[in-house]
Amino acid sequence: MKQENFNKIGDAFYVLCRLSIGLFFFLTGFNKLFHPVFQGYMLKTITSLGFSNPQFMAHFVAANEMVWGLLLLIGLFTRFSSLALIVIILVALVTKDIHTIPTELIPIDPKIGTHPIEGYTWLTYFFYLPQVLYLMLLGLFALYGYKALGIDHLLKKKKNLYK
Repeated sequence: MKQENFNKIGDAFYVLCRLSIGLFFFLTGFNKLFHPVFQGYMLKTITSLGFSNPQFMAHFVAANEMVWGLLLLIGLFTRFSSLALIVIILVALVTKDIHTIPTELIPIDPKIGTHPIEGYTWLTYFFYLPQVLYLMLLGLFALYGYKALGIDHLLKKKKNLYK
């Protein structure tokens, strides 16, 4: 297979990833804003983390997820929307998700007793967190931009016509 074909397939896969992650953030933000069950989960999470004015923060974070996810989905301000979503994911990771990693391992045989978790085992749990994968993909989108199939691409084409 020619290198050019690999590049086209790579670009198509990149766009598919961008569309998927954009849709994911749009839908999760939408649900947190407008679905009563998800509103409750979001408010409970924000309240438990100790943020001041949790109702406002819950709506603010959800609205940002929805808006930046939509912009990533349609390929508008791809780099900036990726950076905004990275900030949201980092805050969630540091304030909540990283604390779900166990501090000790419980073996199948209770007679053995528990063991403190080793650094490499902690890292394994860390990489199992989906937020880490989102961070990596958003990092790629922030570095490489829209690639193709997005409003950014159309704006660049239009800009080049007027040069």
